[in-house]
Amino acid sequence: MIGNNSRYAGCILVHDASGDTLGTRQRIDTTPRHDDQFHTVIEGDRLDRIAHRYLGDASLWWIIADYNDLFFPLAIEAGAVLRIPSVEYVQMRLLT
Repeated sequence: MIGNNSRYAGCILVHDASGDTLGTRQRIDTTPRHDDQFHTVIEGDRLDRIAHRYLGDASLWWIIADYNDLFFPLAIEAGAVLRIPSVEYVQMRLLT
């Protein structure tokens, strides 16, 4: 069950013939901002660790994934440059 405060609360869910749940969730605003930060991925980096470093919360990895159009966030490659929103923007705009 999806709670009211979940980022999936606004999802459109569909059950296919096999019973799997498919769906999409509402996208967040990823317009470039003046206070965005950038991180160059090194070998062994993970989005949850990057989120903890820049946003103070590893569970916010999905924001970095959305900001960078990462479909499979476990496959980030060394050398990639990730755009990361500021903590203030995340707290005031994305998590409300």
